Amino acid sequence: MKTFDKIVIGSGSAGSVIASRLSENKDSEILLVEAGSDYPEIESMPDEIKYGYGKDPSIWARTFGENSKFSWNYSAKATKYTQDMLVPRGRVIGGSSSVNAQIFLRGLPEDFDGWASLGNDNWDAAKTMPYFKNIENDLDFKGDFHNSEGPITVRRWQKPEWEMRQESFYKAARSMGQPHSSDANDPNSTGVGPLPFNNTNDGIRWSTNFGYLSQARHRVNLSIRANCLVRRILFDGRKAIGVELESPAPKSYDDSNEQNYLARVVPEIYRIYGDEIILCAGAIGSPHILMLSGIGPKEKLEPHNIPVINDLPGVGENLRDHPQIQVFWKTRDELVQDRLSPRIQVGIRYTATGSDLRNDMFIHPMGHTPKSGVYLDTNSELTGFGMVACIYLAKGSGSIGINSSNPHDQPDLNYNFLSEEFDRIRLREATRMCIDLGSSEFFNDVLEEVINPGVETLNNNDLLDEWLMKSARTSHHVSGTCKMGPIEDKSSVVDQEGKIHDLTNIRIADASIMPDCVRANTNATAIVIGERIADSIMQP
Repeated sequence: MKTFDKIVIGSGSAGSVIASRLSENKDSEILLVEAGSDYPEIESMPDEIKYGYGKDPSIWARTFGENSKFSWNYSAKATKYTQDMLVPRGRVIGGSSSVNAQIFLRGLPEDFDGWASLGNDNWDAAKTMPYFKNIENDLDFKGDFHNSEGPITVRRWQKPEWEMRQESFYKAARSMGQPHSSDANDPNSTGVGPLPFNNTNDGIRWSTNFGYLSQARHRVNLSIRANCLVRRILFDGRKAIGVELESPAPKSYDDSNEQNYLARVVPEIYRIYGDEIILCAGAIGSPHILMLSGIGPKEKLEPHNIPVINDLPGVGENLRDHPQIQVFWKTRDELVQDRLSPRIQVGIRYTATGSDLRNDMFIHPMGHTPKSGVYLDTNSELTGFGMVACIYLAKGSGSIGINSSNPHDQPDLNYNFLSEEFDRIRLREATRMCIDLGSSEFFNDVLEEVINPGVETLNNNDLLDEWLMKSARTSHHVSGTCKMGPIEDKSSVVDQEGKIHDLTNIRIADASIMPDCVRANTNATAIVIGERIADSIMQP
């Protein structure tokens, strides 16, 4: 098969950036491999990945639900008390940037200085924060912290656009002492205000497919291969030399109206070779592919008869995310809810009582929810209202393992949420804070009664802890599973240029290399990781 200079695995928030940037070198042949479908034209793109709201009341369910056509639909254990939870991750060009809720928050300067303190000095805030400015086309702010010429469109809903429930939330937060935050991407910001979103004024989700790949598709040295499942990475000793692909990739859904030929074609296995492999499959996909390839803790590989190439104990460990819970109310019968409106417009970032971690918590309203309190139950009458409370810098961590050597079998995901007392304390406070917000006079005309949790639960720490452990779920910000650090740190997997320890010709560039989750939604930071690793490749 043809040999490429670079093979990029995964077209998500970082992978699309890497492929686009590397293809700027006309002397370099780049192959971008994606397990999901490709939609080169914005006109032909399905609404689920083109829009996040405004077109269809069931659009969120079709994007994030268990039958989503554009998701890996992973199943995971949140806590030892929960049933398995659904973990949607993008399986489409643009990856999770094509299916996310579009909140475009930057990590805090403290996050990156924290990474630097672990031996990643090139990632301190002074070196990293300028990348956040460079990637954005901010429609609202200019000045030292912002840019209007970058590839990703960023905007905020202005006050006249706020829905009544969103405005009630804002007023309630202000009445409780939260400062106004007009620009949550200002490094010094805190409090309540409009959130930045990576969508346009007409509601189009501005993914890395639009922001980056659309600018690079015309280049003859960039090949994009969709519907190709990476089975494993090929090695010659400890040198990465290529990838084993399955094409067409097995369908992850049953849809008789779309791409029927894929269901009839028997997948074939190919080997494609490259001078360097860049793994951008995300914080679940990247460690899974590495373990299938013989890279990871030998105690996880040997039971599945996978030959161990590099016994690297950090692969799949240090799983980080933002554990969240959702509080639900029944709304007043006379309240009419617009099923096509955005669910999120404003939010609060604050520091928990007794915490020395600035902005370690996040709460946002979730408009027009079902009366049953089931987040994705689109068959229920929309008579509910919810608030989401997240720990933005959790102390606890989980892990990823494998269930077999078959690449079609999902990895074993254990998020291990709320195993640390500090995390439970903070989420207890956040839950009660949601109740206080909902009890404000500004919700008198909106909310009728709390559905979940009950009053008895709220007044008892033990009962509330039990409810939290049973209710916790992912905020879809999984990270840290191939963490960045010096080779002396035996829990690290890559150096600060993304190069995997003790291997050659292979790097990782995605959210998996974060030493810890940032105090923000992870999309913007993953894009910055793509930019920074691309720079380190192009300007060694």
